Amino acid sequence: MRGVSAEEKTEARQPASQKKSIKKNTFQPSPQVTQTLLPLFTAIADADVSRAKVELSVETVMHGEIVSNEKSTFQIASKFPNQYTIYHKSDEERKRLYADGKISTVALTPQAYYHLPESLNNQTLVTRTPLSLGPYPEPMLALTVAGIDPSVTFLGGMNSVTVRGKTKFRGRTDSIHVQGEQDDGVRWDLWFTDEENPRPLRLLVNLTPMLIATGQVRVPQGYELSLRYDFVSWRVTGEVDERLFQFSPPRDATQYASLEDYREKIASEIGSHPLLGKPVPEFTLTLLDGTEVTSKDLRGKVVVLDFWATWCTPCLQAMPVIKSAVEEFEDKDVVFYAVNVAENSALVKGFAGEQDWGVDVAVDPEGTMIDVFSAKKIPLTLVVAGSGIVEAAHVGYPGKDALRKQFRDELDVLTKGGRIATSETSASKKSKE
Repeated sequence: MRGVSAEEKTEARQPASQKKSIKKNTFQPSPQVTQTLLPLFTAIADADVSRAKVELSVETVMHGEIVSNEKSTFQIASKFPNQYTIYHKSDEERKRLYADGKISTVALTPQAYYHLPESLNNQTLVTRTPLSLGPYPEPMLALTVAGIDPSVTFLGGMNSVTVRGKTKFRGRTDSIHVQGEQDDGVRWDLWFTDEENPRPLRLLVNLTPMLIATGQVRVPQGYELSLRYDFVSWRVTGEVDERLFQFSPPRDATQYASLEDYREKIASEIGSHPLLGKPVPEFTLTLLDGTEVTSKDLRGKVVVLDFWATWCTPCLQAMPVIKSAVEEFEDKDVVFYAVNVAENSALVKGFAGEQDWGVDVAVDPEGTMIDVFSAKKIPLTLVVAGSGIVEAAHVGYPGKDALRKQFRDELDVLTKGGRIATSETSASKKSKE
């Protein structure tokens, strides 16, 4: 565990504008910016405890219209210097991070947990989050964890920070609007109350400029990917029950060595996907040009179905890797379809048209494929043998090299008429039941 020295404690209690972190940055905030942010940042830096409930909306916008909105909720409690609990709840999963000052624990489900190799203090938690808490959690955590320096996040690595002025938040709450542009292209807008003891109201994070700058995808005109954090409740005063930071596993809970250990053992015990080793459901794909392709049309071919969305960064990273692997087997009756789930057809057509993927894209604006193929977690890629059996399933993005090797190995086996070990294991278990 990384301890917190007396010097660090003293520095954490300094006014945010005097912290060493700001002096090290090449960007220097204007006196107006410093004066405006100082009350809020100092309140957080001086806090011994914090409690907050934050609602996150991951919004995909096309020409000003919201065409996709993924929602989740955070409940956060913390105590300076190294105690916290973070509960992240979405439709797909619920997970908690506990730190009691000595041990940090991740509870993936009520019956599955693992300890982290080190217990991070509050400041390090914000800048080096040890598990996935959504697409861009650092700025939200910087406003909700007690005793940390928000200026590290909001004034470090910036191109500009501007005070946009006073406004009525949602038409009724006196607030101040501050806007920033980071050197990686990310833009944010922060609203907080205009009062003696300010509190955050909303944080908008626009990731579109970063996507453009990094060249991860070609972003069509009118497209935006943004995060909206709404601070439903927030305080940095009062008391916080110490029991919130302590994890007490149920008697039937299983401890795993790591997240990777959990995933591997769960996959080996129950299969990584409910369709693994089973006949693929009958389906009809509607391509961008209106052409329909049915499962009957594809009988006898090895079919790769990749489920994705425009807001899913790992999906966009995986797409060219899968395409590259499939191309090596195109002369052996292997076909690839990128199935967009639950997004507006016009958005998908505009977005896909800007990419250099060279793949057949199918649309599913009503999201019916999500239930049919158990595609609630994406990226999801299913590999279907010519026999119609789902022989492999991949959830997530393990990295370029690992993903390419997986697909090459699997397609090599399937194009020779073989089966894949995981599918055989699944079928074997089913026969024993």
